[in-house]
Amino acid sequence: EAAALYDLEWQILAAMSYQESHWETDAVSPTGVKGLMMLTNDTAIELGIEDRTDPYASIMGGAEYYRGIYDRLPDSLEGPDRQWVALAAYNIGLGHIYDVRRLLRRKGKNPDSWAQIEKHLPLLSDPKIYKTLKYGYARGNEPVIYVKNIQNYYETLLWQTAIDIEPVANIGAED
Repeated sequence: EAAALYDLEWQILAAMSYQESHWETDAVSPTGVKGLMMLTNDTAIELGIEDRTDPYASIMGGAEYYRGIYDRLPDSLEGPDRQWVALAAYNIGLGHIYDVRRLLRRKGKNPDSWAQIEKHLPLLSDPKIYKTLKYGYARGNEPVIYVKNIQNYYETLLWQTAIDIEPVANIGAED
């Protein structure tokens, strides 16, 4: 339902949710984000979500939030690059994505390439770099790992959907 409402693939939402919470509805991180889609309290308030651990509200809120980030990215970011950059922004914040794109332009690199953004995000934890950027310090390795994990889950879900295999838990089970 969330995928249809926000014009997203259900597999990307499922992969995000698995990366965020391992599909634990009551998951809570040390930083206070909660639920299947690990929404911050501020994001939940902005989206009108009262209970971040409510699975339906969390999935709908995460989908809306992700779609909003995706739509705010520059039009020059296209295709899979846009999707991976939106996921990184879901994790690290859009401001840090703008910073890494500024850094890439300074270096004469392509700010619309996920490969370049992925390579340069870890520099946001280097004081020589982040002090020259608007949004400052960020744990730049985290969104790189985050996106790689989602890419892996997403590809697995696409593969499973494409071949329409029966889940392992049901193999050999009686009807």
